[in-house]
Amino acid sequence: MSHIHPQSLVAHATANRGADTRNRATVPRLTTAEMISAHRLTEKPPLYLIGSFDRRVTVLAQQTRALNLAWAMIETEIVPTRTTTTSRVAVVGAGFAGLTFAAALLRKGSVAAIDVFEQRDSLLPLQQGSDTRWLHPHIYDWPKEGSEAAAAMLPILNWTAARSSDVVVQVLGEWAKIAAHREHLRVFCNARHLQITGSSTDSRKARIEWVGEERHATDGRILGEGAAQGMSETYDAVVLSVGFGLEAGEPSYWRNETLGQPNLEEARRTYLLSGQGDGAMIDLLRIRISQFRQDRILDELFVGRGLLLERLRDLRNEFLQDETGLFDKFERLVCSGAEFEKDMAAVVDELSHRLRRDTDVVLQLKVRNVADLLEPNNSGMSFQNALLVYLLYRCGGFSPTTESERAISARFGIPRNQVVRRHGVKPLAQIGKSLPPEVHDKIAQRRKTDPDSYGLQQARSHWPGGYFGFEGTLTNANQTTDDARRQWRKEYLPGPTALLATTISGSIAGAISRMRPNAEHFRVTLHRTLSLNGDDLLQQACDYVGKGLLDASATAGRTIVASALTIGAAYQTRKIVRTPRGIARQNIQIGMEQLQLGSVARKMREDVSFVFAMPVIQPDNKHFAPSPVAAVLYFDSRDADFWLKDTELAELALIVESAVRAIDAADGSALGRVRNFAPGRVCNAVVSAAKSDTGTNALEIVSNVKPPSTTDEFVLNYDHSDLAPVSTKSTTQSARNLVDAP
Repeated sequence: MSHIHPQSLVAHATANRGADTRNRATVPRLTTAEMISAHRLTEKPPLYLIGSFDRRVTVLAQQTRALNLAWAMIETEIVPTRTTTTSRVAVVGAGFAGLTFAAALLRKGSVAAIDVFEQRDSLLPLQQGSDTRWLHPHIYDWPKEGSEAAAAMLPILNWTAARSSDVVVQVLGEWAKIAAHREHLRVFCNARHLQITGSSTDSRKARIEWVGEERHATDGRILGEGAAQGMSETYDAVVLSVGFGLEAGEPSYWRNETLGQPNLEEARRTYLLSGQGDGAMIDLLRIRISQFRQDRILDELFVGRGLLLERLRDLRNEFLQDETGLFDKFERLVCSGAEFEKDMAAVVDELSHRLRRDTDVVLQLKVRNVADLLEPNNSGMSFQNALLVYLLYRCGGFSPTTESERAISARFGIPRNQVVRRHGVKPLAQIGKSLPPEVHDKIAQRRKTDPDSYGLQQARSHWPGGYFGFEGTLTNANQTTDDARRQWRKEYLPGPTALLATTISGSIAGAISRMRPNAEHFRVTLHRTLSLNGDDLLQQACDYVGKGLLDASATAGRTIVASALTIGAAYQTRKIVRTPRGIARQNIQIGMEQLQLGSVARKMREDVSFVFAMPVIQPDNKHFAPSPVAAVLYFDSRDADFWLKDTELAELALIVESAVRAIDAADGSALGRVRNFAPGRVCNAVVSAAKSDTGTNALEIVSNVKPPSTTDEFVLNYDHSDLAPVSTKSTTQSARNLVDAP
């Protein structure tokens, strides 16, 4: 995330550090009980907390924690679904975490009455109208794969990189759709008095007393006359999503200002910037670098520098393990004599030409030198901010000092309006505003003896893939009707990816129409590989296309476990599979049940007579062996005696292969601001040994036809980018290609 919060803003959890998506076994998924324990403040009264004590927090991290907690509370039935049991849940705080948690309960069909409280006048109040701060969901993972992806890729309240004010519009638009027409949802703003105590009649419940204004649940608009009322209710669970409080500095981080704009008055202006966390470093970079935006400058400085990016990725992993000496490690990149030394020197030179000539900065620190500033335990700043600050220092872009603010201002003649303070936040004080003194003191004492208390809520998602695409618990999912399964278990699907999948599927549909001009029914779709939260999935990347389609429901975005159904057989065998010629329709039904049809998808029509699935294979390389699957094409028909022979399947395979290779080779300038983002946490499934059989007699392996393949590592993850195009390849993917090149 770029330009986000004055605290250190990388998603933090001890179990997450240094983990790579290829080795997911090193990051175990928490159980629901462990997740509840990580978020519970007190059992009596039943209070839960989202992320306030985590040292490194982004909007995406907070939303992920909210969804983790919602998953755990639904599965443990702390929040009931599909029951007549009465329950009340309070969500204190209507920021990103609070709204995401409430939206998750609503999406999962919770029968609980939900009250959302916000102390300010609107939903998402801090970022509302903030045009000088840029939000990016993954950039603080740079240079890790997937860090360039502009979409948060969340199943609920998803958003893409933009100005903070625009992200608010995106999220509130999704919230309005979820919250519309919900009878048991209330939203209160201007909750100027909100106090939480235990219930005097039931120790298992909490009591909240407040003075506030009830608003329209969808957008926080004034409801009726908008008069404030004093009220009191008891709740079965209270979730505190109050954030961190306003920072102890000025100007306020989320307020609009002109630090990043050229001066219109003086020829040169000197600023005093006080602080050594991410918030201070972001403002340092904004003041000193022309046209600075954190995601864009990383792209501009490092794209195409493959060997250097590989080394920076290694340094980031060391940094996340709290290893020291980062400054010296950066120094060795410049002076090591290694192959990437020229690239690092070129980056320094390029940045020096980007320095603003109308500003100077004196950076007031608690530590005595920049080397100490870059130590993880001193500032807690993110890796890429540490790198950019180091590069700026090499360019002579600022003057560090430990002098007092008064002495600095006097020596450099810095007026008050050119002093920027970024001194962090006080989350305990923020939480304590609503808690009884004895609860506040208990939390404070625990934090004093164990500073990591309540601060290890993992920002890595733990819910099963597709979980928020159906109502109720996982047990309820097996009872979901066929009608509901048409659109269930959906995950984020980028629009450009859906368009490309539709194009490929349409090409196959056209070829089959030529092969079988008298066909009355067939349908085609493409699935992309998707790995979410440790689950290897296949996601339907476009709606069905073909002939005689009776059901035009939108099915794109649905996910299915990669081991199930015909597409799962193709995924696991890495071969084209089809129904044998002459097989009885009832035997196809039996075969699909053997491949988990009943538990993962709606029932197949009884008149389906033929199916085939065709995997798109990537080449072997040092990262994956054997070949991983990039996508799987699926086809079925209800026409009697429909069947495709080997030569016809070979023709279809050639069409798919030609299309995928052409897409992958397309020049960036031709696609404009669309990129195929590196897989990161989404399209990076675990590769296991290929199976030698389909798991059912209803499918046969087509051994005489080679599946379509890609020329290099390829994932179907095209999405919009705000960056000017350099290449459709991501910088991290380009780096790997350069390393692997002979």
